[in-house]
Amino acid sequence: MKTLPFLRCVGGAWLLLGLAGAHAQTPTAHADADAAAAAARAQESESLQREREAIDRALQQAEKGCYQRFAVEDCLREARRSAREARARVRQRQLVLDEAERRERAAQRLSEIQERESTRVPPTPPPSASAEPARRPTQADIDRQAQERARTQQDRRAAQQARQAQAREAAAQAEAAREKQLQKQQAAAEHKARVLKSQADKASAGQKPAAPLPPPP
Repeated sequence: MKTLPFLRCVGGAWLLLGLAGAHAQTPTAHADADAAAAAARAQESESLQREREAIDRALQQAEKGCYQRFAVEDCLREARRSAREARARVRQRQLVLDEAERRERAAQRLSEIQERESTRVPPTPPPSASAEPARRPTQADIDRQAQERARTQQDRRAAQQARQAQAREAAAQAEAAREKQLQKQQAAAEHKARVLKSQADKASAGQKPAAPLPPPP
């Protein structure tokens, strides 16, 4: 059986990831660049949804054609294998698209933080009781401030990685549920195919077809 034609290449999704990476490197990017990246993501998301629907329609048509063949089960297995491969390619593009969106959100948050820090007015220190002149920061003070900034950045990265891990886990759970449902549907279809084939064999042999078997649990 011929492989079902389902998908295009993943170049569009990788282009989106590149746009998000460029945005992360330039936090002061203009609003029109943000709008262009958002429009590209929306277009890719719509394209992925259309391809998922096309895969489902093509699989349904292929399964109908399989029931007209002699080797029904082999035909169904090939059709479903092609559908799984097509869905895997769509899923890979969706992951790239999600990663591009996460990078852009992270870059936007970083830009907002930098903007707030640049406009923040440092508090005026209270006058010293002894009216001593202001002390120049020492190298130890500079090192301590650098360490505090590094810790703050590490905390931000850790929080972002935790959110990304949660999103990946939720996506994996959703995909596992989808695969389980697909396997149940495949088992029901294969059971139906066996019943139809058995009835056709008995009809060709001049025997009265038996009552249909109950569906598998």
